[in-house]
Amino acid sequence: MKVKVFSTLLGMAAALAAIAASAAPSGVAIVPSDGARFLVHQRFDIRVEGQGTGPYSAKLWIDGQPASFTSGAQGTSTTDGISAAGWAGFNLRGSSLAHKGWHTLKAELTDATGTTTTTSRIQILDPFEHGKGERRLTKNIVIMLGDGMGVAHRTAARIVRYGVTAGNPNGRLEMEQFPGTGLVSTHSLNSIITDSAPGMACYSTGNHAFNGQEGVYPAHITNPFFAPRVEYMAEYLHRTKGTVLGLVSTADLEDATPAANAVHTANRNNGTGVVDQYLDESDPSGSKAYGTGLRVLLGGGRRWFLPATTLYSSRTASTGYAGLPADLISGWGLPATPAGQGTPTRDLIADFKAKGFAYAASHTDLNSTLSGPTPDKLLGLFGYGNMNVALDKVAKRRGVLPAGASTFAVDDYMAPDQPMLDEMAEAAFKVLARHQDGFVLMIEGAHIDKQSHLMDADRAIGETLEFDRAVGVARKWADKLGDTTVLVLADHECSGFSLIGALSLSGGISALKSLPSDSAALSPSVIPARQNAVGTYDLAGFPNYQILGDGYPATMDIDNKMLVGFGANSDRYESWLSKPTPVIDSLLPSEFKGSIGILGTKGYATIPELRAIDQNGFFVRGQLNGEGQAVHTAADIPVSAYSTGNKAWLRFVGSQRNTDVFFKLMKGALGGEAPADDEMEDYE
Repeated sequence: MKVKVFSTLLGMAAALAAIAASAAPSGVAIVPSDGARFLVHQRFDIRVEGQGTGPYSAKLWIDGQPASFTSGAQGTSTTDGISAAGWAGFNLRGSSLAHKGWHTLKAELTDATGTTTTTSRIQILDPFEHGKGERRLTKNIVIMLGDGMGVAHRTAARIVRYGVTAGNPNGRLEMEQFPGTGLVSTHSLNSIITDSAPGMACYSTGNHAFNGQEGVYPAHITNPFFAPRVEYMAEYLHRTKGTVLGLVSTADLEDATPAANAVHTANRNNGTGVVDQYLDESDPSGSKAYGTGLRVLLGGGRRWFLPATTLYSSRTASTGYAGLPADLISGWGLPATPAGQGTPTRDLIADFKAKGFAYAASHTDLNSTLSGPTPDKLLGLFGYGNMNVALDKVAKRRGVLPAGASTFAVDDYMAPDQPMLDEMAEAAFKVLARHQDGFVLMIEGAHIDKQSHLMDADRAIGETLEFDRAVGVARKWADKLGDTTVLVLADHECSGFSLIGALSLSGGISALKSLPSDSAALSPSVIPARQNAVGTYDLAGFPNYQILGDGYPATMDIDNKMLVGFGANSDRYESWLSKPTPVIDSLLPSEFKGSIGILGTKGYATIPELRAIDQNGFFVRGQLNGEGQAVHTAADIPVSAYSTGNKAWLRFVGSQRNTDVFFKLMKGALGGEAPADDEMEDYE
């Protein structure tokens, strides 16, 4: 009898324990995530969160020692006041660790039903350690980011620019002449396939992030700008060495790549807050107490800088933030919330000017601004959304309309006088070279990616050519300045861009243009004429493009035109012909598109297959998602490295993770030139 009662009690206890265990807080997580790496004294936020039944309390230990949260009221259901509905959150803002090695973070989250424990191990690296012999530091860091640029994009640009004779390239791109060559894996924190936000942020923070997020860790919060942060390269170097930051892009400046060097947000699309943070955390007075030291910002995206009362503005309260949490401001040493921050009515251009930035709205403005004394700070906004692509800018400069176009794209976009990327790069170097403590400069060729998404091979190749000209500018300035490291790489590959052959059709390009439509040839048993025009192997031969004095081909439509396929494509029609108009910039305000009739008689379309020239081509069933766009791939990307004053370029030879790039650059900036294999263990 006693045994039976005892067994019953044991069973009840086990059941109650099971109920308690199942009722304990769920989804409990701590960030930084397990395996994250940081520099000595690099700042990062620690956050513990989970779901359950309030009230909540939490505890935190770092290497077994209790640590205090900076926000998150114990024994409440509201906790930090910024956690999403149903979630509890506790934060330690602006923390850092001083000793190299592995460290353990442990946390407990308790609700009304029980307690859940979680841990994370993070590694601290010391970039200040010197190896054998005297070392010379890298003073300036230049990251040339060809967004979406894979090996095939580079190869295509080289073939178009220089051609091939008897199997030998007749020349090499600027980026191909760098001494260091390696490969980089491109995965994000939550996928093998990254988007551009974590794709760039891994280079600028040394940490992986979720897709769509930059400079933060994932968290369930009420505003994406409140997410737990990790310190950027620019912030760390500005704080410790007084370096300044320059950002140059052909994209809308709220876009992921430029923002992932200076902006902390869990939503890359919240443009109002993104552009506000550029200025509000730029440390315009040069205090070195906080921020990035931003001194150059060049690209598109004027729509975000204009008050909402101005035509074509995109500013909204829902895409900004009125102020950051008090403990975030304190933990990161930020100034008080500026007047107008996150408001739709803010005139951000005026605010930039008030902080000492010279402003240029066109190529002519840019030249005028730099014709006198070089300014200390420079803002350039050369379009309402993304800047136009190289081939469309070149067409306007030449005064020659693309075949089939009735107007110049740059005119339709109300930006007829835009600088080329190499001209923007030259301007950035002139300004940044004035700063004696060095600089970090990121230059992005954004449309390599965007035109690959749209499966517009000719414009993607043109973008790669423009980008390579900017690489040449960077190398020239590296030689002039000394102690400068230049990296050329991508955040990911886009579209599965592939060189499959060349046009092999009797009568050449004229015959191709005269073919009747192939769009109705949908049976696998019928070979469309345009599909049959692809010359592979021997028939591809050596395409020969005529390059004009401006460095770009006279036309992309030549008799033996190189032909490109897309391995990550959506549905499309393929004509093999250059498109007279680009696919319309999806980021432009609807009022902008409507006011200029850009979707009317001028041949523009929202997706590739709606253009008339595409619809004459043969139908290609994509491997994914129906009509629309090609996608990023998980392919490794090439990195090319160049350095002056030291051998930092050696670090990038071979295969590496994307996060390794940050640590290798910072080792050069803080600990000296590249070195022996045994000194590199922690950085690979």
